[in-house]
Amino acid sequence: MTALGPFLFGAPWALAALIALPVIWWILRATPPAPKDVELPSMRILEGMEPKEETPARTPWWVWLIRTLAVTAAIVGLSQPVYAPGAKTESVEGSGPLLIVIDNGWPSAPRWSELVNAATATLDTGSRDMPVHLLLTAPQQLNSDPSERLSTADAAKRISSLRPQAWNTDRADAITRLDDSGLKPGRIFWASDGLENNGGRAFAADLSARAPLTVFAAPPHTPAAITKLNSETDSVSVTLRRLEARGEESAYVSALTLDGSALATSEATFPDGENEAAADFTIPAAALARIARFTVTGRQGAGTVWLWDSSDRSRRVGLVDAGAIAQPLLSDMHYVRKALEPFASITEGTVETLVAESPDAIILTDVGQILPEDEKRLADWVESGGALIRFAGPRLAAQGDDLLPVPLRRASRALGGALAWDEPQALAPFAETSPFDGLNVPPDVRITQQVLARPGPELSSHTWARLADGSPLVTADARGSGMIILFHITAGPDWANLAYSDLFPQMLRRCIAAGRGESVNAEEGAYSPKLVLDGYGRLQSPGPAAAPLKAADFATVEPSEAHPPGLYQGPGGTRALNAARKATPTLIQTWPPAARLLGDAEARAMRLAGPLLTFAAFLLALDLFIALLVAGHLPRIGRKTGTAAVVLLAATFLAPSPGANAQEYQYRLMQDGTYRRIATGPTIIPLPKGKAPQSDVDAALLMRFGYVKTPDVAINERARAGLFGLATTLYNRTSVEPEAPDELDLETSPLELYPLIYFAVPQGAAPLSEKAIARLNAYLRSGGALVIDTRDGDTPGSTEITRLESLLEGLDAPPLQPVPSGHVLTRSFYLLDGFPGRYADRQLWIEQAGSASAPRGDGVSGLFIGDADWISAWAIDDRGRDLYSVDGGADQREMARRFGVNLVMYILTGSYKDDQVHLPALLERLGEGDADGGAFGPGPRPPNNTRENDVPQFLPNGVPQ
Repeated sequence: MTALGPFLFGAPWALAALIALPVIWWILRATPPAPKDVELPSMRILEGMEPKEETPARTPWWVWLIRTLAVTAAIVGLSQPVYAPGAKTESVEGSGPLLIVIDNGWPSAPRWSELVNAATATLDTGSRDMPVHLLLTAPQQLNSDPSERLSTADAAKRISSLRPQAWNTDRADAITRLDDSGLKPGRIFWASDGLENNGGRAFAADLSARAPLTVFAAPPHTPAAITKLNSETDSVSVTLRRLEARGEESAYVSALTLDGSALATSEATFPDGENEAAADFTIPAAALARIARFTVTGRQGAGTVWLWDSSDRSRRVGLVDAGAIAQPLLSDMHYVRKALEPFASITEGTVETLVAESPDAIILTDVGQILPEDEKRLADWVESGGALIRFAGPRLAAQGDDLLPVPLRRASRALGGALAWDEPQALAPFAETSPFDGLNVPPDVRITQQVLARPGPELSSHTWARLADGSPLVTADARGSGMIILFHITAGPDWANLAYSDLFPQMLRRCIAAGRGESVNAEEGAYSPKLVLDGYGRLQSPGPAAAPLKAADFATVEPSEAHPPGLYQGPGGTRALNAARKATPTLIQTWPPAARLLGDAEARAMRLAGPLLTFAAFLLALDLFIALLVAGHLPRIGRKTGTAAVVLLAATFLAPSPGANAQEYQYRLMQDGTYRRIATGPTIIPLPKGKAPQSDVDAALLMRFGYVKTPDVAINERARAGLFGLATTLYNRTSVEPEAPDELDLETSPLELYPLIYFAVPQGAAPLSEKAIARLNAYLRSGGALVIDTRDGDTPGSTEITRLESLLEGLDAPPLQPVPSGHVLTRSFYLLDGFPGRYADRQLWIEQAGSASAPRGDGVSGLFIGDADWISAWAIDDRGRDLYSVDGGADQREMARRFGVNLVMYILTGSYKDDQVHLPALLERLGEGDADGGAFGPGPRPPNNTRENDVPQFLPNGVPQ
């Protein structure tokens, strides 16, 4: 290329055509020959008349300017100009091979596009035949060989196809590969992440010694990475690190589930002079257990994502029932239960029932002797991977069994006894090898009595916690795949006040996790990659190069192509490997004196050929339009029309852009795990163009149901008649008064105006379009209710799912479950024990209660799937006559209509009936019920399938209506 200041020309000889501009100017300004004067006698009658229009003797200057600019723009565009402020003014042809070095580790992800643009721009500073070589600093098995010669076109394509990796750079490895290649570059361009990690200054000095070096440094925006995490029972703290400690800065961290749902957001503030800041999350432990990752809002990259393994997930814990206790609030099990409730699912029962359910842990409090059959069950369960947690007490101090981690002395140590302390003992700090490492020991915790372990050579290796005098407080022993853990004190306050502290639930949580091998530094076992991070911080399936990782290596291994950051599945659950764990990124402060540093503007390059040729084509089109207008081939523009056009153009170009007004912004989570900035300030929703259809206006003013229009006309008519029958039933029996149903086109109709949409699926239906699926997803997220009826109830078995999967592919459906017994849908208006339609004894599927993707906070399902053909049972004609037969006759049709009423009531009123059904018992307890029982007394419950609202209704003050 030929350089002219900051401009480079790929075809400079095309500029020679600019010499022709004076010739073109002379042609455009040429005067046409003067007309000959011929005297005609008849023309004398026109003598003295002035012509209304005069032909100019020369081409108007503005027409000449338009044509000259068009020709000039076309000539310059054909010369392939490139605006490259970073290019040298002199020609670089013949300067030797160009080596492009790119840092493609995780620190480069936030500004990856800038690095790629800078590397591509430097290709424009040489000739087309210039040899190009590529060197990437993030090690890979199939990394490009620096000795491979590329053309500028091939190099541009390869650079554009590159993506940042999820592991860090290894510049020493890059130098080794460069030395092995034997390449002698003529000049070097380094697209650097600007970080000192892995010898950044030494790497720059080495490159500068080989050839003239040009550097474009694009360090990540602050904060640069999430480096560590600390968790407690109901809180977690995420540590962020920035590059420079100047000024005060803020960043936001979001806590996400594995599927990308945001549970909480916290702000981290960097004080002036500090490189680290913490984002603290204080949320219920049950919600905390659902968190799978933390990510810095608006910052892409594997370094700004912290994966959280399964060690703090919700646990299933079994408590062995010790029988009835006269004072349950004073029992040891009460304190254990209260400590577990925030983060565990608790089940109480006998050893036999608990072992059959196989929970994560089983807890025993002061049991001295276990029945032989129960001991055998517990031993087998522990061998298969269970965690048995036991607490000592008077019974265990007097006698024991074999399900203990260490041998015990048959006596307890207490104040005033033979093995007495002078004063209650405090807890010693936890050792680094203990699963309790990292927990803060409260200074006010005191132990007054304990069961002592027999001294032995292996006692130290089995001890997880000690008292201040060195005696064991918590011991553990691995049995097969499981673990037996013993607290040498009672779970209640009899021997210690540990149960009153915040440390107690945290120790229990770690014990339960360690029982599954998730918090113990096990030296055995391997973990296979389950989900890994790409360079942008998005979870994806592991590639073919990802290999299993030994459990013992998690603490020391550095992420690489063989072991990328991600979640690893193994015998103890999931383990997380994070890209920026314990990282301390710092900037390169000094560069080699001979290196040439490019700023952000200098590193950019803009190809001007396309814009110039487009501008030339626009000017030629404008010239053609003017010529046609002058020649009279276009309609004349009147004064009013011209004024309106001018006003319209002025409004178009002078109107402020949507972002011109001051607005506040927030970041919204996208489906791919990234965040997009959206305005949260006041916005104006434009009215739809044209007049809205009357059906849309009616649907907005009066409630009505909708049914999906299908290619099957008969199905559409059946759906219309069915919803008409349901609306009639509601009108006659309830206060809900729907209008006639509407036929809906999923791609065009305003779905949000309809509280219920019924989709009767025809046989052989084609899959829904992407637009229809997207609009259905938006409808469900906004609180709509979609009923899908496959009408396959005449075939035995459950609902046919295969056809629905192909038909509704892409629908963002939450996890489903059959309607459980006692669900509010069975009593929202009538008391029902089934959901029949034309066919009886069919299952109805709804959303799982409490699922992460549930669209409503009250747990009301927005999706209903079945095959009972309800519309045929509801359908009536305009005179109220039933249109289709029902298998079970009139009784089943009545039950189907009652289900329809319950369905609509459930959709419209939510789950308030869950509370209303308890109202009679509450009133009775308050003494406001009927003295003799009445309708709400201890008399018989209303029979099944009766109308629940037939019982007397109470006013807010409890007086029956």
